[in-house]
Amino acid sequence: MKSTILRIIAHGDWDGVVGAGLLSRIQDLPLEFPLELPDLIVENAACIEITPGRVKNMRNSLIIDHHGTQPREGVDEQGNQWILKPEYKAVSSLIADHWKLDFPEEWRKAIEEVDTATLNTELSQTLWKAYRVDAKSFPRQQTAEMVKKGEWKQLQELAEKQQTEYQKIEEKTVELLGKSTKLTPEAVYFTFRFNDRWERGASKNAMLTLEEKIPIVIAIGLEEKGVKGGTVATRKNIDLTRIYDYLRSQDYSSGGHKNVGGFQVLKSKTIEQTLKDLRKALKHL
Repeated sequence: MKSTILRIIAHGDWDGVVGAGLLSRIQDLPLEFPLELPDLIVENAACIEITPGRVKNMRNSLIIDHHGTQPREGVDEQGNQWILKPEYKAVSSLIADHWKLDFPEEWRKAIEEVDTATLNTELSQTLWKAYRVDAKSFPRQQTAEMVKKGEWKQLQELAEKQQTEYQKIEEKTVELLGKSTKLTPEAVYFTFRFNDRWERGASKNAMLTLEEKIPIVIAIGLEEKGVKGGTVATRKNIDLTRIYDYLRSQDYSSGGHKNVGGFQVLKSKTIEQTLKDLRKALKHL
């Protein structure tokens, strides 16, 4: 990495945290996992799954990502160097390959399964449960440090301990499924309390269940003051990037893959306003 890179800023899920831990082997830099992105000003940072469209401003940084429809390399007008490779299932795999870092195959596969929600191995199921139990308080710094040191056995033990309360997530999942409502003929949505750790953890599980039958599923997180943000997903051959494009024009930060992505409000929005925006966004498909 360039000597001008002063910190590593990463998305706080398993893929982003593991990617940050791997990258910190190259250069020992402070690690940050911001939960709030819209007001973030980024400069001289290595950004893992955090792109200009998701923050207030970004310049002179290194952007490493696998979300998108087209690969991208080179430097943009803000001086950001891009390494965007959509062919990768996980950004941690991209980082390991790009910098030729040791990344055990069992863990590589498990992280890829978690990031694509295809949980075929015992390890990926454990990691999924450990994160969903309390995504907000997930031990990101500790996890990244273990990855940096190659302490994979200890990390698995940590994840196994974290997952013990997963039954509460399963109970909340049933509740959220009961709240699902048709938004358009091909889309349903449900709301969850963003600051409720169990509802927030169960939201992804509820989405996966609905995606088995519904073309487009939207989960909307609510705070006392209104909408916080949400996730949009599909298992059909539908390009959701047009939704993100529209939402970015309506005071949201938004982005993701063709089949899954998210949004955060930049200005206060009621649930009624967000539902109206989403209906309009869906017309662009």
